[in-house]
Amino acid sequence: MERDSQIRWIRTDTVLLTAGLLLLAWLLGGVLLLVFAAVLIAVGLDGLANEVARRTSLPRGWSLVVVTAGVVVLLAGVGGLTMPQFIQQFSELRDSLVEFVEDAREYFGTAAVQVEELLGDEDDDNDENAEMMGTFEDIVAQAAAWGMTTLGALSSLVVLIVLAMFLAADPALYRYGFLHLVPPARRELADNTLSALAYALRWWFLGQLVSMLLLGVTVGLGLLVLGVDLWLALGVLTALLTFIPFLGPLIAMVPIVIVGFAEGIETGIIVTIGYLVIQNVEGNVVVPMIQHKAVNLAPALLISLQVLFSVAFGVVGLILAAPLTVVAMVAVKKLYIEAALGDHEAAEV
Repeated sequence: MERDSQIRWIRTDTVLLTAGLLLLAWLLGGVLLLVFAAVLIAVGLDGLANEVARRTSLPRGWSLVVVTAGVVVLLAGVGGLTMPQFIQQFSELRDSLVEFVEDAREYFGTAAVQVEELLGDEDDDNDENAEMMGTFEDIVAQAAAWGMTTLGALSSLVVLIVLAMFLAADPALYRYGFLHLVPPARRELADNTLSALAYALRWWFLGQLVSMLLLGVTVGLGLLVLGVDLWLALGVLTALLTFIPFLGPLIAMVPIVIVGFAEGIETGIIVTIGYLVIQNVEGNVVVPMIQHKAVNLAPALLISLQVLFSVAFGVVGLILAAPLTVVAMVAVKKLYIEAALGDHEAAEV
């Protein structure tokens, strides 16, 4: 009886501890996601730096400097060449989408608008000043909100870059520091797990970069050949959204199809079919060839977690859901399936 009570107490304690950790993770979700994003960038820089050091005679520290400088120069060069045209085209794209939404709302809501106008005619003169004041207050509140959002985003970006650079500069310091928190009997397992996580994240990151480049370039060139004026904005937008597996390319398809049909029925059909073909080749042939070295992400599981993280943490959660899933699957494979169950054959599947 006493033993059963002790087992129940242990189980209750474990459940309460797990619930507390999950609550703490939710409360500190923004900070934890920022740190994870910095770790993800640091893993990518560390992998590139190690590759440069292996192929050249440069020390690892100077290799990291070369890699970082190369990334900055590449981003600055691409931005300088494309940013002015991209901003102009993105503004035109936004106007086109807004116009499309307004036309659709006007088409489907004509009756509702007419009823609203009939009901509101009597009080138009009395409420004009109040409406103007409310509009002014809304503009001020929206401007303040946008200002705070921009300031917060810039602050987070600075913290992200600083964290990533410190982590990439000396990853062994943080790795060994973490391993010293693990009991000595489990340190080898923890070290192997960290190595497997770094390996999987590097290959996942490479797969996403290849996917972004392939889909963005092919979509942009295809739209350019078809004579779509907004080809650059749509190509860059597609590349950026492709970083989010499965859902990103579907989201990117919406403005592409809208702009395609705005150019004409024939152009819209060609754009839709061409995008679906390119996206399927990219998603089913090219990326799996690279990411089979990382981890095979089940589409249903990943989409479910993307929805869950987007609801809990917003856009950042949606963007980082895939690499978090990679981390979770590798950790379960190494710590539970292999170490706890001893099933090495299932872990290889």
